[in-house]
Amino acid sequence: MAGETDLHKLLKREACRWMHRMGYRCIAAEVRLSPLGIIDAVGTGVFRPNMNYLFVQKELPQACFIECKATRSDFLRDLSDDGQMRMAIDVKAAQRRRRGGRRNYMAKLGKFDSCLIHPMANIHYVLAPPDIVKKDELPARWGLLTLGSGGIFVTKRAGWLETAHMRAVESAIARTLTGDIYRADSRAIDSVNRQIFAQQQQLAERIKLLKPIFAPGPASPIAMPRKRASRG
Repeated sequence: MAGETDLHKLLKREACRWMHRMGYRCIAAEVRLSPLGIIDAVGTGVFRPNMNYLFVQKELPQACFIECKATRSDFLRDLSDDGQMRMAIDVKAAQRRRRGGRRNYMAKLGKFDSCLIHPMANIHYVLAPPDIVKKDELPARWGLLTLGSGGIFVTKRAGWLETAHMRAVESAIARTLTGDIYRADSRAIDSVNRQIFAQQQQLAERIKLLKPIFAPGPASPIAMPRKRASRG
């Protein structure tokens, strides 16, 4: 993303690695999900009995969202104003019947509360360096992951949301990964084209430096010495 800091890139990369270690197998960063916007890291998977988030004795599909916060101001920006969450809950049913009504109240909510109003994942975490986010500041149901020198550790476990839209989330991950592959191919082609163009320029410069070599004309015939006539 334009203007993104190196720390935020590191957090997203570590978030994806952490989800892979936890058992998620469909993972991507910067996944766009309507109406939530872009989620920093998203993962889905089907977990075996007693190996899932709820430790239940059956296979359990899970979707996990992680929002990465490199600074405190970034964290505060996604918090809703006081009372906005309650108001959104109260007017949600009425605004659904209006065209464009959802957009009106979604604009007033921060991303954390928006994920709860429109639950698309079961598990939600904030990932941040130490001392950026306090546990008592977290929105309802959100957990806290902290990135330290030893890697990521769980500071506060997230609450479970029963409702999730696995197909929509996995489709969004697929679109994100496909776009990444396309852009990577485009960058690779551009790089090859630049290399070929540079080689052509170098070859042209070398040709200019070559001195013309003129071939000699046809050789003139060489007179053969006449044999002296023998006497006698």
